[in-house]
Parts: sequence; C-alpha cells; structure tokens
Amino acid sequence: MAFTNQDDEIECEIIESYGVFSEGVKFWNKEVNLVSWNGRPAKLDIRNWQRDHQKCGKGITLTRKEAEDLVKLLSEILNRKPRAEKAGPGVSGKPGSGTKKKAAHVPRVPETLEPFFKELKVAFGASPDECKTARNTLLKKYHPDMNMVNVAYATRKTIKIKEAYEKIMAWWGEQSNKGY
Repeated sequence: MAFTNQDDEIECEIIESYGVFSEGVKFWNKEVNLVSWNGRPAKLDIRNWQRDHQKCGKGITLTRKEAEDLVKLLSEILNRKPRAEKAGPGVSGKPGSGTKKKAAHVPRVPETLEPFFKELKVAFGASPDECKTARNTLLKKYHPDMNMVNVAYATRKTIKIKEAYEKIMAWWGEQSNKGY
C-alpha cells in the first residue's frame, strides 16, 4: 500500500507486512513491515501505523544486517536474569563468606497494571518509590495551574496520573499485606 505525505514529500510503499506486535488505542498499531521509502531499496521497518496505513509515526528502518544484530542483542537481553533475581539484597556480597541468604520473593506484577505504569512513564513493575517520584514529576508538569493554555487537557491528564498512581499503590499495598 502506498503512502504519501504531501507536506514533507515523503513516499513509502509497504512491500510486505510481517505483522502487528502491539495493538494500540485510537486505531494505531506497532508493526513490522518491509518498506521502500522514496523509491529506495526496501528495509525492515518498525513503527506505529494507523490501521488503514494512511498515516505513520516515528519509527526505525533496518538493513538485514542491522536486524540480525538487533535480534542477537535482544536475545542476550531477554536471556539475562531479571534484576530482582540477580545477586543483591539478601545475598552476602563479602568475598569468601560462602554464605548466601535466600533472595526475597518479588511478586509478579499483573499485566493489567501495565497501562498505569505507562501513564506514569516508568518501567513495568517499577517500585513504589519510583512511581511516587514519577507521579510528582508529572503532576508538576501537567497540573492545571501550570497549563493555563489548555486547562481541560491538563485536568484530564492530572486525573489519569493520580488514578494510575492509586491503582499501582493499591496493588503494592495488597502485596505488603501478603508479606512481600
């Protein structure tokens, strides 16, 4: 499907669609496609597209070699133990001590909370302290008193930030009641 942006005189043609790996809101998806930009040789392309492919967002294009290198790097990253499982708190760091304490169990964060972590712009599963810091930073940025130009938007954004923080903290509170 051909797409032309009249303002920037950019043309692209999706040669082959490989798939959608994230369906977003408001009819936008994250997709992997083989795309030719401005008649150049096609490259692997990862970006947001409107579902009808009439508009696209910022993304990245990769040659085959770059894609292979990215796959290797991502494999290495995904095969690493998560930070919570690495030696740290609960494991003796003294050389030659020979005694290891059992690492504390970290509860698994339900995927239903992912949008709330995104709203706070923190990593999925971020600690309560990280969430609180992010909430305070975002409230300073989006508070209606600081955004007199678009008070309605600022108010909605402030409400979303507060709700996201409350949902995450309620879940963390449940976990602390369970002894985590």
